[in-house]
Amino acid sequence: MKKAVSPVIATLLLILIAVAAAVLVYVWVTGYAASITEARTPELRERIKIEAVSYKDRELTVYIRNIGDTKVTIDAIYVINAATGSSITVATDIQNLKASPGEVVSHVLEGVDLSPGETYIIKAVTVNGIEGATSFSYRG
Repeated sequence: MKKAVSPVIATLLLILIAVAAAVLVYVWVTGYAASITEARTPELRERIKIEAVSYKDRELTVYIRNIGDTKVTIDAIYVINAATGSSITVATDIQNLKASPGEVVSHVLEGVDLSPGETYIIKAVTVNGIEGATSFSYRG
């Protein structure tokens, strides 16, 4: 007479196979997701920050730091009046303003008229659409 596997051992084997399959699927999915994020979406790795703003003689200098882990190209810089929401200056003619990770770059906007006592927002945008912004008040 042949002996069969007991129901308890059969149940344990099925649970073991299911757990092993779940672990394999988890490892595959996390590895696949990481490779997609790494290879195909550099905009997820881009981050910029406006470090400082300097204004003198109608020239506004904007200092931008790359705080991401990939090289960025700045595409535009906007100066917005915070009270009204209107654009004071839009610089889209920026050429070759690139920053490596950790690097600070600057750009001078000429002919900018700021009013004393007003608050302004400076916004920088990369070619992938990532934004960095800060606000400041011009004291005159």
